[in-house]
Amino acid sequence: MRHVRNVMTLAVALFAVVVMLSPPVVRAHEQETFVLWDVGYANLDFLAAPVFTEQKNGNRHVGQAVAGIYATIQLNTGDRLVVEYSFKYLGEKERRGDLFWTTRLGLDFGVIGRYVEFVDPVVRPREWIGASSFALVPGQTYNATLVLRSIQPTLRHLHVGVAVQDVGSLVAGPTVSPIPVGGPIIYGIWTDAKGPVVEPLEGFNVDVGSFGTLKLLEPWPWAVTGLVAQIVIGLGFIAIMFWYGRWEKKRGAAK
Repeated sequence: MRHVRNVMTLAVALFAVVVMLSPPVVRAHEQETFVLWDVGYANLDFLAAPVFTEQKNGNRHVGQAVAGIYATIQLNTGDRLVVEYSFKYLGEKERRGDLFWTTRLGLDFGVIGRYVEFVDPVVRPREWIGASSFALVPGQTYNATLVLRSIQPTLRHLHVGVAVQDVGSLVAGPTVSPIPVGGPIIYGIWTDAKGPVVEPLEGFNVDVGSFGTLKLLEPWPWAVTGLVAQIVIGLGFIAIMFWYGRWEKKRGAAK
């Protein structure tokens, strides 16, 4: 048994050394093979490449759709990106739509703003949609805006897209025909973030009208009071049960 353990320990150690000495490999998420592109193209047409704007300095980057050729946005965790893209809904009936972003592993950004502008035939002001879906009207064009916040230090390939009710989620990519195997090269950009992990809304304040400014990610007074009350009640319950147990034991001994 000791011999087996020694062999397993040596194998794990060798594997760890190989992993540490191996050069890092970063693969771009250039194609989306889990999308039915023919169905997607029948419902959505992305009109141009998405534009990524660094909010801290106004630098703008256009998403690329050429394998291996992508600009890199250098970020600090906590920085925000404003992503703008346009699409036309080609479906035959009204459905619900949603905006989304994706990286190879996810959990790299927090969404702090989602907006949709209904473009034609009647121009409507840009609407904040929060966490809600929105109506996709046949033949209509939409301008979408996502405000993302970098929350952890990673090198990622960032994409955006639109989800369509009863159809699926389509990552923004150029319309190409015939559709290549694996789908088209989707629009994307590299994001290289540095710094400590932050919460999506860390440091943000929300104006709640007559209640004043609510600081997010800080304990509310009633929450602290409730926690203390739960602890007191719990300790009281434990004390009562302890006393009851001793009382039962004495009563049994008396019999």
